[in-house]
Amino acid sequence: MASTLTRTLILVLAVGWGSVPAADVPSVAAEPIAPMPAALGPLLIEAPPPRAGQSLDLTIQPAAPALPVEAPAAPPTDPLPPGAGDSAFAAEPASGPGSAALLDACWTPEQLKGRPGERKIRQQRPADHHPPERLTPTHPDRALGPEFARSLRSVAPFNGEQLVALTFDLCEQADEVTGYDGELVDFLRAEQVKATFYAGGKWMRSHPERTRQLMADPLFELGNHAWTHGNLRVLGGRELEDQIQWTQAEYELLREDLLGRPCAQPFAAEAHDSIPIVPRTLRFPYGTCSAAALDAVSAAGLYPVQWSIVTGDPAAGQSAAQIVKAVLTSLKPGAIVIAHGNGRGRHTAEALTTLIPAIRKRGYRFVTVSELIAAGTPHLVDECYEVKPGDNRRYDKLFGKGTE
Repeated sequence: MASTLTRTLILVLAVGWGSVPAADVPSVAAEPIAPMPAALGPLLIEAPPPRAGQSLDLTIQPAAPALPVEAPAAPPTDPLPPGAGDSAFAAEPASGPGSAALLDACWTPEQLKGRPGERKIRQQRPADHHPPERLTPTHPDRALGPEFARSLRSVAPFNGEQLVALTFDLCEQADEVTGYDGELVDFLRAEQVKATFYAGGKWMRSHPERTRQLMADPLFELGNHAWTHGNLRVLGGRELEDQIQWTQAEYELLREDLLGRPCAQPFAAEAHDSIPIVPRTLRFPYGTCSAAALDAVSAAGLYPVQWSIVTGDPAAGQSAAQIVKAVLTSLKPGAIVIAHGNGRGRHTAEALTTLIPAIRKRGYRFVTVSELIAAGTPHLVDECYEVKPGDNRRYDKLFGKGTE
């Protein structure tokens, strides 16, 4: 079953991101990757400000796991090859979705750089519940089969290849405009680190130029993070569909605008083929889902992606050193790391300056989520959680639909 599922998924992803050899895929055991240890300090997936009359303890101490968890693998003891230093892997090819030529043609280095104050988060009164100019994408993806209506937590790479996917959520609710962590993005570009950004549809509308830049950059890919960070475990029917489809449509609108610009014309054909028409993966806000939500996401042609390592970067008091420890303690091939790039990632950019060299010293290569999925056997589960099943049930009571 796992082998068949992996072969099918590779073909599905190849439609949106270029050809991937489907024949002679190595056969690997479908061993699930162990979840990360619970005792890593404060954990928090999302940290929007509490509503009136609510309080939110941003330092969440998870309960101990019911079963023993496999200890994380120790760092390799073998030294790097002779002559290889901290920057041994700095020249990773920038071959993800996007077009370097288009990026250079449409923005100067100064325009791409982060600006002071961009991380600031401000409240929006009244709340913005307006839909995008287009309610559904004009080029929706084909529905995935029911076997894909499950949540992906990590991947077992073929032949044990040391791959890791960094992901950064760009969340924004209806009553706020969140930020853009330019320092974080600047560092990823300087170090040629691939990453996946999970952007809410409203966040994309609030940050259209930054969205187009991320879209065009071959280091990065964009995923769907719902329209206004709705709790898709609580929402249903039309509200659930709108959170998914409005985000797909907003991405499509911004892509069309980018490809229609005069600066893009010399590279239109390349960019049209290399920049996905719509996002192909989705991350559930709050890390919450239901069977109905999983069905709706796969029916929209999206693959539900969660994580295996939580940085806890929105938690009050979370330091750069704690973020580094959380990641390195649980790092293993095929890991997916969740962090934030919308101004809620406390000390995340600072942590990356230590984390990126440390991960590379262990022999890992950074890939986008789509590249990771195509490179191994996915570890799929039937529900959504932070570290262990049921550990995010509190969010239903704290945030309800998550859209008000």
